[in-house]
Amino acid sequence: MTGKLARRAVPTDAAELTRLRWIMFGAPGPAPDPQWAAECAATFAQRITDPLFAAFVVDTGSGALAACAVATRIPRFPSPGNSAPYAGHLGSVATDPAHRRLGYSRACVTAALDWLAGEGCTVVDLYASADGRRLYESLGFAVRADVAMIWRAPSAAEEW
Repeated sequence: MTGKLARRAVPTDAAELTRLRWIMFGAPGPAPDPQWAAECAATFAQRITDPLFAAFVVDTGSGALAACAVATRIPRFPSPGNSAPYAGHLGSVATDPAHRRLGYSRACVTAALDWLAGEGCTVVDLYASADGRRLYESLGFAVRADVAMIWRAPSAAEEW
C-alpha cells in the first residue's frame, strides 16, 4: 500500500491534528470551543508517543497540515477465525477543504493501514461518512451486515 506523501505525526502536530479533527466533525461553527480544542490537542500530544497509537499526516509546505488519519491498536482475545493479538481502529480521517481531491486522505489512510498491518492487526474497523465511503471501499473496507451497537454512560448520552 505505502502512503508516500504521508509522514508519522509528532507531538508538535497536535494543534493541527485538532484543527483537522474539527473539520472532520463538519466545523459546527467558526472556531472550536477553546476548552475542547485544548483537551483535544493535549490528548493528541500525549497519545502520539503511545505505542498503541499512530497518526499520519500530509504537510502543506506552509506549516499547516493538509490531511490526517489516526490508527489505534486495540488488544483483543483470539477468536476461532482470528488469533491476532490486536485489532485496529481507523479514525480522525480529515482533509482541509483547500486540499481535497489530491489523494492526501488516501495517502494518510494507506500509511495508517500499513502501520496497523505491520503491528499485527488483521482486522481494522472505522466509522465512515458518506463522503469517505468510496475511498474506504477502494482500499478494501466492506460494510458489515451485522448490527453494530454502542452503549454510552447516562452522563455521556447527552453529548450525542
